[in-house]
Amino acid sequence: MRLFARVSYSYGQREVLKDVEIEARRGELLAIIGPNGAGKSTLLKSLVGILKPIGKVELDGRDILTLKPAERAKLITYVPQSSFPEFAFTVEEFVEMGSYMTGGSVEDALRKVGLWERRRDRITALSGGEFQLALIARALAQGSRAVLLDEPTSHLDVNHALTVMELLRELKTERIIIAVLHDVNLALEYADRLVVMKDGEKFWEGKPGEITPDVLERVYGIRAKIVEVDSHRVFIPELAKV
Repeated sequence: MRLFARVSYSYGQREVLKDVEIEARRGELLAIIGPNGAGKSTLLKSLVGILKPIGKVELDGRDILTLKPAERAKLITYVPQSSFPEFAFTVEEFVEMGSYMTGGSVEDALRKVGLWERRRDRITALSGGEFQLALIARALAQGSRAVLLDEPTSHLDVNHALTVMELLRELKTERIIIAVLHDVNLALEYADRLVVMKDGEKFWEGKPGEITPDVLERVYGIRAKIVEVDSHRVFIPELAKV
């Protein structure tokens, strides 16, 4: 499985994506990082067809942007930033929404994220981390080949953030996984490849082990260093601005 895109997008006269080229494959977790306003969320929404960019988005050679919603749902799905549900659906009902157009398995999705035993609980009774898992389960129930996640660890405690990232690491073996991450250290630890965005453009791309403090300093506008701790690379920002 392979997703390839080259897209631009503007809000009125303001260009927020500038000919951004991206490629992702099954078997790798692609993380997109960068400061607020870099265009990360706009890129995801353009890739999945929520927004209509200029350019192309191809999944296994099929043009995503020309497909009808039901056809597109079988190929690609989007997991938004976590927001608490307004209605007290059961967990099973909530996840079933993802399978509506594609007929995917709700049970398989809930078992993958560890929520099958809580399927009859109200979605409003879940913790923030559990609700994020339910959002991912809803995407999995859609059965699409590519899953795009917008800050899936945002507002989660350390334990739930790691649980989500471990789950994404498992899912990459069967689907294309692209995640916008605000936590640079999670990206360094879990991503197989990084795309760093700044001002609507792709600033840098490569493996986490190849990124340098200079790249992060220029993107985030702060002094930084990367140190090795027990064979793990850790990003440490400093207070002084560049």
